Parts: sequence; structure tokens; C-alpha cells
Amino acid sequence: MKTSRREFLKVSSLAGGGFMLAVSVPGVAKLVQAGNQTDLPELNHFLSIDLDGNVIFQLTAHEMGQGSGTGLPMILAEELGADWSKVRVNRAGYDKKFIGVIRETTGGSGTIQDHWDLMRRMGATAREMLKSAAANQWKVSVDQLKVEEGWVMETGTTRRLSFGELAEAASKLKAPEEVEFKKPAEFKIVGQSVRNLITDEVVTGKGNYGINVDLPDMVYASIEKCPVYKGKLKSFDDTEALKVNGVIQVFALPALEPAEDMNHIQEGVVVIANSTWAAFKGRKALKIDWDLGDNSNNSNKKIEDGFNKAGEQFEEPVYTQGAYQKVKNEEGTKEIESTYINPHQAHALMEPMNATAHYDGDRCQIWVGTQNASSVVLNVSKAVDIPDDKIEVHTQNSGGSFGRRYYPDTSIEAAYISKQIIKPVKLTWTREDGIQHDYFHPYQESRFSALLKEDQLVGMQVKLIKTVDYGSGDHLWENPYPVDNMDTYLNAVDGLVHQGAWRSVQVHSSSMGKECFIDEVAIALEKDPVALRNELLTKEIETVKFNRPTRPGQQPFDEIVKEFRIQIRDKYLSVLNYVEKEGLWEKAKTEGGGRGFAMEDFFANTVCAHIVEVEKDNFDWGIRIKKITSVLDCGIVVNPHFGRGQVEGSIIWALSAMKYGGIDIKNGVVQQSNFHNNKLLRIDEVPEIEVHFVPSEEPPTGLGEPATPPLAPAVLNAIYDATGRRIRKLPVTREDIIS
Repeated sequence: MKTSRREFLKVSSLAGGGFMLAVSVPGVAKLVQAGNQTDLPELNHFLSIDLDGNVIFQLTAHEMGQGSGTGLPMILAEELGADWSKVRVNRAGYDKKFIGVIRETTGGSGTIQDHWDLMRRMGATAREMLKSAAANQWKVSVDQLKVEEGWVMETGTTRRLSFGELAEAASKLKAPEEVEFKKPAEFKIVGQSVRNLITDEVVTGKGNYGINVDLPDMVYASIEKCPVYKGKLKSFDDTEALKVNGVIQVFALPALEPAEDMNHIQEGVVVIANSTWAAFKGRKALKIDWDLGDNSNNSNKKIEDGFNKAGEQFEEPVYTQGAYQKVKNEEGTKEIESTYINPHQAHALMEPMNATAHYDGDRCQIWVGTQNASSVVLNVSKAVDIPDDKIEVHTQNSGGSFGRRYYPDTSIEAAYISKQIIKPVKLTWTREDGIQHDYFHPYQESRFSALLKEDQLVGMQVKLIKTVDYGSGDHLWENPYPVDNMDTYLNAVDGLVHQGAWRSVQVHSSSMGKECFIDEVAIALEKDPVALRNELLTKEIETVKFNRPTRPGQQPFDEIVKEFRIQIRDKYLSVLNYVEKEGLWEKAKTEGGGRGFAMEDFFANTVCAHIVEVEKDNFDWGIRIKKITSVLDCGIVVNPHFGRGQVEGSIIWALSAMKYGGIDIKNGVVQQSNFHNNKLLRIDEVPEIEVHFVPSEEPPTGLGEPATPPLAPAVLNAIYDATGRRIRKLPVTREDIIS
């Protein structure tokens, strides 16, 4: 494959000798002359090769356990022809110079797919420049040279030069306008289960996690927040708190007005101490009078009442195709209906939320594990009232995120506190803070209706209701299965708690009802559920009418939806074809047990299917999950070891939510507080997991989240197959299964 250069590639010699390849921001970066270091700060420095032949990759993505710090350099090293043992990773952290060239946030399972072309281009460009440097030295044609494992070699001879020997000369050459990428059959690094490059620093405790930050003269902070969402502080008595050994200072934290709607800073009382433990003890000694406000009347029942009211107020459909109501009234048409409920879900991170800030009057530095450093800069700038070019973010690793660290609330709080005391301060939330003041997954109810006629599914209607507040998104339900007559409605009710992204965002909520209901349709039609999916997906895809205005200059949404459905349909069919070819659905059939199937596409363009095998078990949950077989079409799998890990992690994450998830709200207060009442799956509850990747030479798509959405419906379908009980809500209890 040949590709024209889309970015401005800049080359420079490293100080002391070597090669640096960077990508500039168009219109901002200055031309760099060989050997001139003065303009380097204007460049997006991704790749350098020193005189010893070490290849140093600058990691800009946030590392939170997903392996991007290894996957990205694997892509670059593959095209470069590097010796993998000499590849090193440096943390580039946040810098405005990367904006416009790379993805500014880490999320949506998009890191690998969004950087695939860029990493290949960087590696291939450097490879060709190293070959040119060798050709110049040997006075031969570049066509006579090849690159393997850190060496440029001349075919037909024993002559070879290492990257280190060529780096300086290569840095003085002009970057080629066109480069040719390797074919997948030529890959030697991509596609291999390479060990994570950051494993050593993690297991030895050298990893730069936010909770480990230690600065000279640093103090420690903890915040007692109002227990009710958007409640206010009336007064507090800090007499006893100040008597706690180590407590230095106590003051109020106002409800800071964020720069973005998705962020809300709860009012509270700040305790400053000489250790985190002392700050926690000081909090417990505070006496606080809260104005709990209207939200103190909130409860889960209020959500349910709101949903019932919203369910009577649907207006025009968002999507429409054909004539659902007309077909419904035709003779011989049967309608079936079901409602599915997906509650709020908490993140429950292993590393508590934290941030360290140092405001010195002129600038503010932040040390934090964040998926969205740009948002940290924007919001901290407002919180401390200094220009954003005076905000410096030192991005740390994260001990889990799952969407939670996309939001900058701890950074806002730490920066505000540091400004009050003009000292570096580490703010640490307790485990209880992290659960009770989480950005919860929105609560959703999905009402499904289907029209059946002459053994065919001829119509489907979906009425979606969800809680919405602060940027949680009123995302639409997307149906991948072509149906001649379809209406999709959407309504929203006010949220009772703070909401935000949760692993797989809105797809998890919508998938449960959709993939269970298609099984209900299959049973009503007396068809195999996998066969029905295949039957529907082979139908022609028609244009749907989107009853919302198209923005100026934007492609009509009708066309976007149709194009997407055609594109993703091919992946659905490739997964189904793989399942059939390998006999995976048939193998899951057992006497006395049950099997369930579900599949889902994710906005990272990956399709994942789960086949779940269960058996009745009168102990514990009422059933035992014996095995989960997963099949994914995600293009080229850069590192199968990481890929399997992401799928396995997503499954365990989803099973925890299915078995133990959801939150209870009473008098406005979240009742869950720690792992004793917000349980996570234990190792003895994890079934056998078998992961299959559909062979592909297409560019990679996302893997961090796509295996979460279809898990719950696959298990629910298996429970029905085994017990005859149709469960339509989460979490699933023992009583749901065996009562």
C-alpha cells in the first residue's frame, strides 16, 4: 500500500547525535533544520533513535491497564523494522503541541484504531530514511536494501549497518513524500503476544500512579462532601477536627462552577493535614449542618415514577421506517411486548480518585491519572482563574478508570485547595467517596414491541427512557437488524445523581433489551435465535427517516445511519459466519443446561458475540455459568495477549454489574459505600472464557469495551433457556432465578 504524506513530517538530529522524527501542527510548527534544537518544542515528537540504536517512543495516550503503551510502539516498530528488545517508551504527558495530530482523549476504545495510520507512517518514514542513509554510504540503490530487526542490510552481501550507526546521517535527510506500508503477511511484531513494556515498572512499584505522587513540602487533603447531590453547606464546627494530631487547617469548599456542563463540584468541607490518614480522621471529627435541598426526597422509586410518566408522553419517533401502526392493525398481525430495565452502575475503582496540585500564584501544576487532560486544563484554568497556558498537567497511570477518570473533578478540587493555601497538596478520596459521589451510568428503561406475521418479524417499535444530567448523553438506540416497519422513540427524565460514562457508555444499556428481545421474537416465531439474526442481517438495508434537523454542512443523518448499518452489517455477518464455521453455537448445546447468544456493535466499530453456557445450581446464584465463548471482528489484532485480556476484563466487569450492580438511593443518599455492599466478582465465580478473533487484514478497531454490552443479554438468554424464566432487569438475584 502506498500512501501520500498527510502530516508535516519533520526530522532533526538529537542533541549528542541521533535521529528524531516528529509530526508538526500545521500552521504552528516551525521548520527544523538538521542539528537545530531551538525549534523542537514546536514539534510533536513521537520517535527518536539514539546512537546505540535504541528506539524511543513518546506515549501520549493514557495508560490505564489497556496496553496502549505497548500496542502503539508495536505498530511503529513493525513498519520501522526495529529490534523489539531495543524499543523504549517515554511518557509524553499532556502538551498542546499534540492537539490536532493525535486523539486528545483516551476513551471510546479508540487509541489503537485512531493512531494506526499515523504510527505506520512514522515507522515507514524512518525506515526509508535509514535505508537512504545506508545507500548513500555504500553508493548503492535503495532498492538493494532491506531492514530487519534494527539493521539495514544489502541483499546478496553480508554488509549491514545498525540503526545507531545510521541515525545521525538519516536525521540530515529530507523525509520522503510517499512511503509503502508492509502487507499484513509480512508482519513480525504486530499480531504477536508481546509482553507489556510497562509491566516491570508496575510490579516493582516504579509506575507513576497519581496516588503515589510525592512533592517537597506537600500537604494532604480530604473533603467531607454533602451526601445529597447538589446539597449545600450551611455551617460547620471544626473544633474537634483541629484537635486531631496532624490536622493543619479546615475550610469550606464551594460548589465551583465548572467550565463544562458535565462536571459538578459538590459543596463540602476541606481538611488539610500532614498525612492522608490524619485528614481522614479530621473529617470524621467535623460537625456539619447541611441544606440537603429538594434532592433529599429522591429515591429509586422517584426514578420509576418519572419513567412511568415519561412513558405516557412520547411524541414523534426519532427514527421511522415503513408504517408500524398500519401493519399492526392488519389482519393476521400479532404484537408482543417487553420492558427491560438497566439501573445506575458505579465504577468502583481500585485506585481511589485523587489528584495533586501546586498553585504558586503564577501557574498551576496538576499530577493526575486522567483520560482527558484537555478538560483538566480547561476546568482548572477557570477554577484558579489563570490562563490555560499556565496550567501544566503531568499525566499519571491509573489503577482502573472505565470512563470515570474522563472527568476532571478531583483536579478542579485539588487546584482550588492549593490556591487557598499556596502549597502543593494531594487530594485523596476515600473508597466511600468514590462510590457515593461517582459519575453513575445513566438509568435506562427500554420498552420493546414487535409485529409478527406469517412467521416473519415485520415490525419493531422501541421506546427508550433514560435519566439525563450533565453530559451523560441522550444517545439513540440503533437497530442493526433490518425490519420493514420500525419506530424508535426517546424520552428523558431528570437525573437524581451525577452521571457519566461507564465502560461501553450507552451501548451497555441499550444492548441488554435489544438482544434479549430479539431472542423473545425468535421464540415466538419458533426459530433458532442465531438463525433469526442471520436471516434478518441478510435482508436489504433500507433508508430510515430521522426526524431531527440536520446541522448545516452535515451529511443528512438518514444517509449516515444507512451507511453505518451497511458497514457494520458485514461485521455482524462475519462473526455469525465464524460461529457457524467453527460450530460454536452447536457445541454449546447440552442436556439439562442452557445456552444463550447475544451480539453487539460498539462505536469503536467492533462487533462482539458471546455464547454463554449455564447449568442449574441450587447454591449461590441459582445457576452456574460454565463457559463463555466470545467471537470478535475487530480487524487486525495488534497484540492478541492484550486483546484477550481486554475481552476477559470486559466480561468480568459486566458479570459484576449483572450480579451485584445497581445503586439504591434513599432520601437522596447513595446507599452503597464500599466493596461489602457494592460487590465485585470473585475469582471462584469467573467461568471458563474462550476468545476467538475473526481473521482479518482490515485496520484494527477498538477492544477495550465492546465485550461488555452483549454479556448481560447472553447470560439472560441462557438463563431462560435453562429455566424458562425471562428476567428483564439488572441486577439479577437468586430470587429472580429460582423463586
